[in-house]
Amino acid sequence: MQKLCRSVWYWKTVFVCTPVFCLLVLGGCGPTLSSAEQVERFKRAGPVAPEVDIDGPTGGKIYIGPYRVVPGDVLEFQMPAVLQVISSDLSEWLRPISGHKYIEAYLVRVSAQGTVVLPIVGELPVSGKTLARVESTVISAYFPKYVVNPPMVVCEVKRYQNESERVFTVMGLVNHPNAFPYPPDVQYNLMEALAFAGGLNLVADPRYVKVYRQNATGEIVSATFGIDNKSFADAYNVMIKPGDVIYVDHTLRTRTNAFLSNVLSVGVGADVRYGRNR
Repeated sequence: MQKLCRSVWYWKTVFVCTPVFCLLVLGGCGPTLSSAEQVERFKRAGPVAPEVDIDGPTGGKIYIGPYRVVPGDVLEFQMPAVLQVISSDLSEWLRPISGHKYIEAYLVRVSAQGTVVLPIVGELPVSGKTLARVESTVISAYFPKYVVNPPMVVCEVKRYQNESERVFTVMGLVNHPNAFPYPPDVQYNLMEALAFAGGLNLVADPRYVKVYRQNATGEIVSATFGIDNKSFADAYNVMIKPGDVIYVDHTLRTRTNAFLSNVLSVGVGADVRYGRNR
């Protein structure tokens, strides 16, 4: 009886799988990759986010370049610890006392008025400035009024106010589809973006991915890229932009792989049960 059941399961599997394999051969393995012209058009697309150079003499000048601080950002200043003590303790910190760190971090949030408050010097305007300009402003505030030598000051953005507005999305045949933050000071390629989503679904084993993005006029453009071993280098060179949607869609090949995986798992389970019943 057990042999009969296994035989029936075998022929049922063959009967179901044969048409699938025929469709796979007749229908091809996947979509057509985008042409070089389509890829070039896709690369040129992308939302343009101009910034205003409020530090310039004319004001209101459209400028695209290094990141500029906005109200709500959290800034981290790496600077000599002596600059962080109140004035009355300054003489004590100037002594060579062991245990004092020379460089310490100082966190501060940019206010709605675009300013930060630092020890001793008080309120300083930083909104609209590049990080290099912020560093220069801080150094000028301390030197030469409070210190005899220009201090070393390094400013970094610890948390971006608009970070939640800069995301890319990965959907489809990946392990952890989601929207991921895209900080202004980094750039991700296609393979890195897929890694954020936990990599590809190994059972379906997709070979193609489609990336959608919006250009400055609001038009949605897309391009299809290969993500198999032969196309790895090409995918590595595809740069992802904020707002991109990466979609690893099903193809006939991936659906067949998923179907066969389910059939084989059912078959293995059946074999295990039959073995136990013997």
